[in-house]
Amino acid sequence: MANYIPDYTLKVIETKLETHDTKSIKLDIKGIDIQYKSGQYLIMTFPELVDQEKSNLRAFTISSSPTERDFIMVTTKLTGSKFKEKLNHLKIGDKINVKLPFGRFTLDEDYSSHIVMIAGGIGITPFRSHIKYATDKNLPLKITLLYSNKAPEEIIFYSEFEQLMKFNLHLKVIHTITRPEESKQKWGGKIGRIDEKIIKEFATDFGNTLFYTCGPPAMVDGVIALLKEMNAKPENIKIEKFVGY
Repeated sequence: MANYIPDYTLKVIETKLETHDTKSIKLDIKGIDIQYKSGQYLIMTFPELVDQEKSNLRAFTISSSPTERDFIMVTTKLTGSKFKEKLNHLKIGDKINVKLPFGRFTLDEDYSSHIVMIAGGIGITPFRSHIKYATDKNLPLKITLLYSNKAPEEIIFYSEFEQLMKFNLHLKVIHTITRPEESKQKWGGKIGRIDEKIIKEFATDFGNTLFYTCGPPAMVDGVIALLKEMNAKPENIKIEKFVGY
């Protein structure tokens, strides 16, 4: 069956609090031939929640890269829902039912194009997958990530992206903070939302640039409108909206 999507029961091997309200969970896939592309997502099920929530299914972007063969990782925002609380309290050895892969927000390996990734908050997850994959594969892809958060302590994968830039000379990661006054940390980087000015600063050849954007629907819609105003070709814009995360 060409359209068959297999189910797996996977064991938790690591959990990590990325920020005060985001968490990564690694699932063991050693010895299991699981195939997926960077930027795709999985569907997770907790059968015991079927009577407690409108749905006991949730979709999560796979934040790991296909090059990380021993585990699959998801990174989620902790919203306080029963499903997210179940995730938050998972322990090493607990098992999760997942079905994968799904999604078309995959990496275009057109080496002649500049890829500009625009993310807000938890929308960073597919880009972590893309960037790790491109770095591990030594792909000659010029990638610029523009990543917006309210405060510096809310930046997910900050240290990891700093390390990846040392190994990948084609990669540039730019952070911008929208509410630095609400942070206890000093911030010496860019301030404000991702706007025409910052896009033009790092995307100098619009005709040869592919734009990827991911985040809450309002943020993604705003980026699409902005790029169209800047005369980006619609076929050069790939989007992924996170609804109800």
